[in-house]
Amino acid sequence: MAKGNGAFKLMAGLLIGAAAGAAAGLLLAPQSGKETRKQLKKEADKLKKELEKHTGDLTDHAKKVRKDLEEKLAEVKSKLQKGADDLKKKAHEMKDEFEENVGV
Repeated sequence: MAKGNGAFKLMAGLLIGAAAGAAAGLLLAPQSGKETRKQLKKEADKLKKELEKHTGDLTDHAKKVRKDLEEKLAEVKSKLQKGADDLKKKAHEMKDEFEENVGV
C-alpha cells in the first residue's frame, strides 16, 4: 500500500512540475496573447488526458485491491464459521458424553 502511495505522490509531482514548466515556458515566450492562450489550452488538454489515464489506472488498481480483500475476508469468514461449527459439534458431543457418564 505504501508503495502505491509513493507512486501516486511521484506521479502527482511529475504532473505538477510538467504543468508549471509548460506554463512558465508559454508565459515567457515572445508571442501574441492569442497564440499563448491557444498553446495553454493545448497543454491543459494534454495534461487533462494524462491525468484521466492515471486516474483510470488508480481506479483499476483500487478495484483489484477491493476484490482481493473481499475474497480474503470471505475465506476468513468461512474458516471461522467452520471452526465455530466444529466447536459447537464438540460441545454437543461432550454434553452427550457427560450425560451418559453421569446418568442425567
